[in-house]
Amino acid sequence: MAIDWYAVASEIGALSPDGRERIAGTDGGRRALELLLGEENIRHAVDHFTDQRPGEFTAEAVLRIIRSTVAMERCYEIYKNDPTSERAAAAVFLLSEMADSRALTWMREFMEDKNVVIRWNGVMALQQILGGALNDEDIETAKKLLINAESDRDERLRARATEIRQRLASAPGLKYLGL
Repeated sequence: MAIDWYAVASEIGALSPDGRERIAGTDGGRRALELLLGEENIRHAVDHFTDQRPGEFTAEAVLRIIRSTVAMERCYEIYKNDPTSERAAAAVFLLSEMADSRALTWMREFMEDKNVVIRWNGVMALQQILGGALNDEDIETAKKLLINAESDRDERLRARATEIRQRLASAPGLKYLGL
């Protein structure tokens, strides 16, 4: 079945009033992939990974590539529904593999969780977020969270947060972060 790209462009809002296509950019492309794959299929892929069923790593690879808002929201939903479960830890891990600024609002919650695995995965998500596109306010929020992680009660997590900050600070393309 051929894809009606005009209809997809219309659905993601990439058409100007005269019907001509504007550049949709990466975000538009991600939204188009969500529509083509189907939001329910994306949520199912997150569930498949967090339930550790055969094919989980293929689902993870696809989700990492598309960095879907739907997938990130599903990860957070799983965490919120049962934050003490192994499934929640897996969901936050998966989120850390695809996190960008859209997930920043949840990071404080992860970083304050009682479970060190959730906090660890939150730090890994911060690394992912700080390596991406951020506005000034998001940079400050993410930096504060990473600095707070450097005083976490878990020694290994403190060391990991420090290592991440130092690595990001020494990356030439990330000097603007001011780490």
